[in-house]
Amino acid sequence: MADASVVTAIISAAGGMVGALSALGGVALTNRAAARKEEREARRRREEQQTQAREQAYGDLLGGVLKLRLQVEVAAHHPWEDMNERLAAIEAQAASVGDLASRAAVLCPGEVAGTARALATAAYGLASQATRHTRMSFDDGGQFVSGQMLEPPSFQRLDRCVDDFCRVAVEPEDAQEPPGVSPKS
Repeated sequence: MADASVVTAIISAAGGMVGALSALGGVALTNRAAARKEEREARRRREEQQTQAREQAYGDLLGGVLKLRLQVEVAAHHPWEDMNERLAAIEAQAASVGDLASRAAVLCPGEVAGTARALATAAYGLASQATRHTRMSFDDGGQFVSGQMLEPPSFQRLDRCVDDFCRVAVEPEDAQEPPGVSPKS
């Protein structure tokens, strides 16, 4: 029969090892929980950055469209001695709207992308319409003198595309309610 002191020592050592293993297991669980928490926080930050990038792209696109519209409206008011420069600015702004629409489409594929592309197409069409309906005047030497839009531009298509884009790109008010608040019926 084994000496009682040896058995006590073995039991004590085994208990110490179980305690140490238990402590290591607790540390491992704590580290795993901390890692999951860090992953959730990183995912939340990425989602916030993506949301901010989308909102910035949407704002830039709508601002670009409004700038284009303003340029066309001003150019259509009366003859301008710098109409060639105004038309060039209108065409450049339409191209900028196309770039901004592409950015919005990349950040949010699907229906938003489709409406962004339609908005760019409407912007190109408006710039083309402004150019087509402008009469340029030249002097006897062929030098540009002035230009005037002969027909007022139509903004219907552009306005419809802006409305469509806003309808799909901006969240409905009900979706913006704080958590736990039921939408109004």
